[in-house]
Amino acid sequence: MFVLRDVRPDDLDELERLAHHLNTLNLPADRQKLAATIAESQESFAGERPHHARQYVFVMEDTAAGRLIGTSMIIAQHGSFERPTVYFEVRQEQKYSQTLARYFVHQVLQLSFNYDGPTEIGGLILDPAYQGHGMKLGKLLSFMRFLFIGRRRDWFRDAIIAELLPELNPDGTSDLWECLGANFTELEYREADQLSRQNVEFIRSLFPQTPIYTALLPAHVREKIGVVGGPTRPVEKMLRSVGFEWDRSIDPFDGGPTFVCPTEECRLIQRTHEGMFAGSFQDAEEAEGEALVSVERPGARGFQATIARYRRAPRGYELHAPVAQALGLQPRETLGMLVLSGREIDDLWRGRWEDQGGEE
Repeated sequence: MFVLRDVRPDDLDELERLAHHLNTLNLPADRQKLAATIAESQESFAGERPHHARQYVFVMEDTAAGRLIGTSMIIAQHGSFERPTVYFEVRQEQKYSQTLARYFVHQVLQLSFNYDGPTEIGGLILDPAYQGHGMKLGKLLSFMRFLFIGRRRDWFRDAIIAELLPELNPDGTSDLWECLGANFTELEYREADQLSRQNVEFIRSLFPQTPIYTALLPAHVREKIGVVGGPTRPVEKMLRSVGFEWDRSIDPFDGGPTFVCPTEECRLIQRTHEGMFAGSFQDAEEAEGEALVSVERPGARGFQATIARYRRAPRGYELHAPVAQALGLQPRETLGMLVLSGREIDDLWRGRWEDQGGEE
């Protein structure tokens, strides 16, 4: 049984172990920063922070092994007056010489800021030992965030973004940063990336405000701009399948692309609804389909979710007994339901999903 839940203070050791697998801006492999992230998440779930300042961290637990195997997060608003989002807009600029009869279309990078940003999903890490699992655990870690957003739609923005990692060098450095940012800041890539989490003033003050022509960069750097790195391509495929597209912007530190989807148009959020727990059944063969199911309770038990076989009942949904027991469900509790298979999926909608390659 794999259960998804909100992160807790006693998860710090396990969260630090997982963070070392990726060491990203949202989940750095830094114990002190991770402790602060856990505290912010707890305050967010408890409603103790303004909506725009909330970030929710979820973990996946292998209950049989008694260990955490994955994590993912939601940043309610990425970009504010206190800490605006900084990015390069990737656009084209045309040049023509009548004297030479030559025409060029140049790619340029324009430094930009967003003070009223969208919701961001990020921080997805799955223990390498569980990658390739038949239950597609990475996909569940990702989908669970859309289930949460769908149930609490008014807590989040009208667009959702995901910043994807590009192809970095074996030592974790970025060719784009070495050719651009390092020359303007004299900072190492990781140092600048971490500093930007608290403050982007140094970017505004030191980076050029005029367009940067990528023709001035080495070919091997140009080739990586806006290109998703090999290990992250399955995430790109999944995001495209549910409605995300590249918005023609990149991270100014490493050149990784930002994918965006209007919240109401995200197929997973469209598929999310609430239902009542109407009991359980023993025989898995009696199920109508599978769904990602969540329950939210005040206090220590907080948010919990898992994959479940379900069948419809006159007053809600019945779930396969082992799942109902694992979640400690009581009759008439409200469930969050993200249907993954079964008769409830509209035939036309399912056709669009399959055409997009959503179900690997």
